[in-house]
Amino acid sequence: MLKRKKNEFRPDRPDNDFLGKLLLTKKQSKTLLRWILFSLVCLLALLIQDVLMSRFRILGATTDLFPAAVFAICVLQGGESSCAFALAASVLYQFSGSSPGPYCIVLITVFSILFSIFRQAYLRKGFSALILCVLLSLLFYELSLFGIETFLGSTTSVRIGGCLVTVLWTALPLPVLYPVLLRIGKIGGETWKE
Repeated sequence: MLKRKKNEFRPDRPDNDFLGKLLLTKKQSKTLLRWILFSLVCLLALLIQDVLMSRFRILGATTDLFPAAVFAICVLQGGESSCAFALAASVLYQFSGSSPGPYCIVLITVFSILFSIFRQAYLRKGFSALILCVLLSLLFYELSLFGIETFLGSTTSVRIGGCLVTVLWTALPLPVLYPVLLRIGKIGGETWKE
């Protein structure tokens, strides 16, 4: 009498986690995790800016941590992959109620893309290039805000010094933010080796 062999087929275990149900590859799920963590860094910057830093004024200026975090992430990740992130983050900034106006959506997106492309094209990849590009993008962002608000009549030309103080005041936490963003940027594969 012949014995029958047991069937060797075993169905896969059902995935119980959220990312398993999305049918993503391992690299795609790590890339998704990276952008979620970048978003959380931006939300934390927005929270710190609104709750803590808005109380401290130096020469009539406060920080702009959220645009600085978005600029740093976009410059670090490059122009191609950060375009959608800059647009989504600037829309979040507008609807959070913290932005000066709806024109921030365009300003943050445009300066994020321009200075990330500038860094890729002309500068070596490193800490000083990132800080330089973030400071330049903050400077152009603040000056553009000042120009728009002067045109709309919501500020006077006397407050031009406040733009420069805001850029310098916002630059203080950037050296602390850089290693965090660099570690998060390595999740799912490095865009650049820094």
